[in-house]
Amino acid sequence: MARGFIGQLRVVVLQGWEGSGPMRGWKAVIGMLGLGLMMGGGIGFLLGRHVWPVRYVDVAPGDLHPAWQAEYVQMVALAYTRDRDLALARARLTLLGDPIEVLQGLPGHSPAPISPEARSAIADLLRALRSSSTSEPPGGPP
Repeated sequence: MARGFIGQLRVVVLQGWEGSGPMRGWKAVIGMLGLGLMMGGGIGFLLGRHVWPVRYVDVAPGDLHPAWQAEYVQMVALAYTRDRDLALARARLTLLGDPIEVLQGLPGHSPAPISPEARSAIADLLRALRSSSTSEPPGGPP
């Protein structure tokens, strides 16, 4: 007669408890603890991965993956070409480090291809940052 999985499990557990000697009982207890840990870990993994996954909100640009940092820099450059607000663009890029170095290193660090519009916006912003840094007095703003 064919038994289901639960029936077979019951037989294995009962044999472990009713077996001869004290070692047989401990093996069953350890086996059941191991089975419980594996089932709990699997259920926890499924819940954390599919039912309640982690959602990141309000992450600083410096904490983003390099691909998303490159995307952020492109958006800042495109926003600058639209608004022409150099102080805001500088403040946004400062979150990633020195703005001029960030813009210079972008083509080599961007995993995705950069559009021609974004390339020209980045070059325009880089030119504006360089000219503003050379026109400021050496002591900084008064």
